[in-house]
Amino acid sequence: MRKFYFLMLLLCPLVMKGQDLEDYLSKYTSENGQLYLQPFANAFTADLNSGLFHNAKIKKKGFQLYIGLVSQVAVIPGKAKTFTATIDDPSFSSTPITVEGAPTIFGASEGPYVENSQTGLGQYLPGGLEIESLPLAMPQITLGSIFGTDLSARYISVPVDDLGDIELFGWGIRHSVDQYLKVLPLSVAVGYYHQSFKVGNYIDAKTSVINLQASYNIPVITFYGGLGFESGNVDVEYTYEGSGDNYGDTIAFELESEGTVRATIGLCFNLGPVKLHGDYNMAKQNTFAVGLGIGINQK
Repeated sequence: MRKFYFLMLLLCPLVMKGQDLEDYLSKYTSENGQLYLQPFANAFTADLNSGLFHNAKIKKKGFQLYIGLVSQVAVIPGKAKTFTATIDDPSFSSTPITVEGAPTIFGASEGPYVENSQTGLGQYLPGGLEIESLPLAMPQITLGSIFGTDLSARYISVPVDDLGDIELFGWGIRHSVDQYLKVLPLSVAVGYYHQSFKVGNYIDAKTSVINLQASYNIPVITFYGGLGFESGNVDVEYTYEGSGDNYGDTIAFELESEGTVRATIGLCFNLGPVKLHGDYNMAKQNTFAVGLGIGINQK
């Protein structure tokens, strides 16, 4: 388990740069904080909703099991790395100052220097984590089948200095559709998944996705795909430590990721009980997912 925790630390930039995240976020009030973190809500929803399945074959009854490690990567687009910030601090300027190109959570590590030309006062805006992608890794188990239905679960908890515990829990349920339509040459299932992710007392994210899944087996290889709709929200709470009269105030807000249709295409190599699978997920935020595990009675 310690080795897996180490892998999680390597794969998740939010863990590796936890102190930076805390420092950056605490310098923003609610309006700027929401714009700063919105790309995180979008990318994280896409990440968590990836790698959930690698076939659609569910027996009507009988034992089926998959245990494996799944890793997802959301590639961060350029437009998600900057936003337009507003400095609305009477102690700095009598009128609000608009700053274009301020880094989001994924943007440059150093924020721009903003100077009030009338008073000569200046300040640096917070930077970002300066990353090109948001990778995650987690264990996953799928168990079935009862009346063509199986259940999936994900869980991990990692203690991190300065941030507290980073905890992920997810569950899913699928039901076979092709058991009612014997003429179909494909395995077809419908699934629903719900997941939550917490970062100490700062971030509480929840995502869900409902999808239609299909797969086709030939010797050694399973072709699979799906079409679904995903959504998510992120609750954020932190203490403001920037300038002005609001210093020390608790900042709290909710972000909603942009609900979007998601399409998945993938391949699974069936090497006996060993399953090696990978898929590409197309949505407003595209992601890749790969997994390696042991599957029993999955064909």
